[in-house]
Amino acid sequence: MTAGVLDFSGIGNWRWYSTNGTQRVSYVAKNAYDPPTATLGRESSYGRRVDVLLRLLELTVKSPQVQPDAFARALEWVINLPEALPNPFVAIGDDGSISTEWDAGGNSLHVTFEGDTEEVYFFSPTGEEWESSLDAVDKLSSAMRTIALATSARR
Repeated sequence: MTAGVLDFSGIGNWRWYSTNGTQRVSYVAKNAYDPPTATLGRESSYGRRVDVLLRLLELTVKSPQVQPDAFARALEWVINLPEALPNPFVAIGDDGSISTEWDAGGNSLHVTFEGDTEEVYFFSPTGEEWESSLDAVDKLSSAMRTIALATSARR
């Protein structure tokens, strides 16, 4: 079993991050692989997501309006995405929100982090469309499966 670590302890020195001298931020990824008895959906994809995490970090450094809470939540979200899900497109909005997006086979899944909240939007070519939060686990799992299957069908 392997583990990976991202250390953003220097984040308090970045011009847009206000810690008031009270906080040190470090993010530790989960094990790269769960025990062999784990289901596919529980396997961590940390090693696969490094490019996305670096891109998110690069965008954040270039965007003074980024929301620190949104950044922290987006990092955690990306690190814990299921292995079968392709890497998302990431972007920072004019308001400092952070978006992770997948568009595959006519299906769209968008998760936007704004401050300490998030909004999830899904649309499929069959007409299924909904908006929710990350708490809608069953809907979100189904949407992720749909995106993963649409992506694997294109290969």
